[in-house]
Formats: sequence, structure tokens, C-alpha cells
Amino acid sequence: MPLFGKSKYSENAEIREVEKRVAKEARTDQKSLDSAISDFSKAEDAHTKSIKAIDDARHALDKAVKKEHQAALALDDAKHKHDVAVTEGHNAEKTMQMKQDHANRLEQGLDQKRQRLEDMREQKSHKDHQRESQLSEMHAREAAAAEARASISEPQSPTTATIGDKGTAQAPATAPSGVKA
Repeated sequence: MPLFGKSKYSENAEIREVEKRVAKEARTDQKSLDSAISDFSKAEDAHTKSIKAIDDARHALDKAVKKEHQAALALDDAKHKHDVAVTEGHNAEKTMQMKQDHANRLEQGLDQKRQRLEDMREQKSHKDHQRESQLSEMHAREAAAAEARASISEPQSPTTATIGDKGTAQAPATAPSGVKA
């Protein structure tokens, strides 16, 4: 008997080992699920940042285009400024396209991780159900075996002699030969 209350494991060593293995598998599955949730959260954060970066790039593009128009108005001095603004516009466009491509890749990764997370949740649920069924079956078999052992160990009284009505000893009642009791 444990020192500090009743143990949560069975007293049968074989079942106790299976219960410990099942508990360890459940902990491992939970750790894997927690890791997948963490990866999903990180991917989601990266995706959110990339969307903000796209917005910033879009604002930079708008600003570059506006600067291009202002440079065109000041034609004396504007040729040089105009070329610079056009270059900035192209760079901003390339940057926006790169960030858009990056965001698309991150979104695909996020979708894959979301699907993996759902698959892992389903697998864990299925495994939990299997483990629970296995433990229930083992406990039912153990209870049936204990009941069978208890019924075998009870003494059978039909073989003892009894005292008859007139105080004489009588042999136990037996079935006629050839007839099974």
C-alpha cells in the first residue's frame, strides 16, 4: 500500500506497466500537440508581420509615386529628382512584390501547419479513445479473472455429510450414476 493514499495505478504489475506506458504516450502526444500549437502561433505571428510589411510597402510605393509627380512639376531642377523618384518607385514595387511573395509563402506554410495541427488533434483524440478502450478492456478482464478466482476459492458444501431427521448421519446427495449434476 502506498504511503500517501491510494495509487492511481492498478495493483496488477502487468496492467500497471501498460497504464504507465499509456500515460507516457499521452504525455508525449500532449507535448507534440503543444509544440505544433507553438509552431502554429509563431507562423501566425510571422504572417501578421508580413501583412503589415506589405501595407508599409504599399504606403512607400504611394509616397514614391507622389514624389515622382512633384518632381515632374519642377522641371528646371526636376530631371535628376525625377530619375531618383522613378528608381525609388521601382525599388518600392520590387520590395512590395517580394514581400507579397513572402507573405504568400508564409500563408501557405500557415495553412499546412493548420492542417497538420488539425490532423494531430484528430490523431490524439483517436489514440486517447484507443487507450481508454484498451484500459477498459484490461480492467474488465482483470475484474472477471478476480471474480473467477473468488468463486473457485469458495468451499463447496455438497460433499459433507448431513444429519437426517432422525439424528442419523446421511451421505451427501449425489446424482444417479451416468447423470451429470
